[in-house]
Amino acid sequence: MALDNYSNLQTSIANFLARDDLNTEIDDFIDLTEADFNRRLRIRAMEVVDNSFTIDSQTETLPTGFLQIRSFILTSATPDRVLSLMTPFHQADTQDYSNSGVPRAFSIEGNNFRFSPAPDSTYTARLVYYKAFDSINATTTTNTILDKFPDIYLYGALYYASTFIRGMDQQTVLQFKTQYEAAIKQAEDA
Repeated sequence: MALDNYSNLQTSIANFLARDDLNTEIDDFIDLTEADFNRRLRIRAMEVVDNSFTIDSQTETLPTGFLQIRSFILTSATPDRVLSLMTPFHQADTQDYSNSGVPRAFSIEGNNFRFSPAPDSTYTARLVYYKAFDSINATTTTNTILDKFPDIYLYGALYYASTFIRGMDQQTVLQFKTQYEAAIKQAEDA
């Protein structure tokens, strides 16, 4: 059976486990795998380039699925200006929020970017960031990870299943964890 969609992945997991009583739990194992690889994995397929990110106030909402910044360049200023990433503490300590002008720095606070100085006009930026992969389910049956690296899903879900199943021998748990880690590493190396 091909690991090419959500339903086939569920079936393969059940077959590997030789269990037909874990249908609800298999969804949980898949969800745990997705949460784990979205926290850890950073590959080219996760990069998003937004060439028209608008900055027109001191704070702007992070894009949906935002995980980590790669670069932030103000393109409507002449010349282009790389925005400096600061910790919120350092930004608050060194920047005067009462001034406005062309933004030079930003921090990430909660679900927002915070710019300093506050923009005195509307600016456009090129934002490059890592975005979490969409979760797979009965409606969204595949994504880039399942298409290109199905072993990440399979061995990740088997690892989480093996920690759930009482009486699973530790050698099997270790085997699934090792295969999962190898799949993650191979995706990063690719």
